Amino acid sequence: MTTSHAYRDWEGRTRRWALVLAVMSLAIWAPLGLVAVSSGRPTAPTIALALAAAVAVYAWQTDGIRRRRAILRQPFPSEWETVLQRDVAFFRVLEPTEQQRFRRQVQVFLGEKQVTGIKLQLDATTRVLAAASAVIPIFGFPDWEWDQISEVLIYPSRFDGEFSFGDSRGHDILGMVGTGGLNRLMILSKPDLISGFRNAGDKRNVGVHEFAHLVDKSDGVVDGTPQVGLDRQAVGPWVDLVRRKMAEIEAGHSDINRYALTNEAEFFAVVSEYFFERPGIMQRKHPQLYAQLERVFNQDLRARAAALRRELSQGRRTFGRNSPCPCGSGKKFKKCCLQ
Repeated sequence: MTTSHAYRDWEGRTRRWALVLAVMSLAIWAPLGLVAVSSGRPTAPTIALALAAAVAVYAWQTDGIRRRRAILRQPFPSEWETVLQRDVAFFRVLEPTEQQRFRRQVQVFLGEKQVTGIKLQLDATTRVLAAASAVIPIFGFPDWEWDQISEVLIYPSRFDGEFSFGDSRGHDILGMVGTGGLNRLMILSKPDLISGFRNAGDKRNVGVHEFAHLVDKSDGVVDGTPQVGLDRQAVGPWVDLVRRKMAEIEAGHSDINRYALTNEAEFFAVVSEYFFERPGIMQRKHPQLYAQLERVFNQDLRARAAALRRELSQGRRTFGRNSPCPCGSGKKFKKCCLQ
């Protein structure tokens, strides 16, 4: 995907909205021009001011396009590539063109959103894995915009309901999406974020879990019924399926994590982790649930399931100093990304 074609629909929507606002600006200034004409005063300054205001509004509203294009013109950092190749199995099983789109989406996320360490020094691994967590659930929607979030806070450990962390009891929250005064924020425990990717076969990934909540929230409410991929006729069957699956978990007849019983919203986030980490197993054990999640996320993972299974069987990738560099440069690791 070239920079000029990345996020094309988003650019089109942004330019159309900017044009609407510019025209509205002209409409506001037009009466002043009419007053100038009726009073016999020179109209040129008023017309020039109206046009300048409209141009300024258009430029202000399209500034995001210019900033995003500047982000995408930057080369993808080699240390980010190493993180993707080493820790993100989802990325490794993509086709080359899809991998390039994944890189671009990581770049945009890290270029436009804040990832902030709280009492810790952020490293490239943590930042890239936070971005990968955002990209994976919406990879089936190339023009998705993460308008629901502006910053990810990375904590050094798990935390409690008061957002404090440490070694005391009660610090058992791995991640959460902020509400109220913390709206547009997400908090993730660094150890659990990293573990979610490095233990890629355990059907648990806190980063994917929390961004799945935001997919659910795209219709304005976190209720376990993500209308982004479900039309009106599909909502009823989805709700019935969720109830049946929760009953199976309650009865001990399911391999879905029991945390899914918390409520419908948590059920959706938990099965989203399962869907992206072990799609082959989910398709075999929960075919209806798998089919519904395919619709929600607009992703058919069946073609990748076998490749993902092979990746997991090989374990986490490691790179020796003399190994070929994972970024595909053709150089040895010690001469490229290790630098």
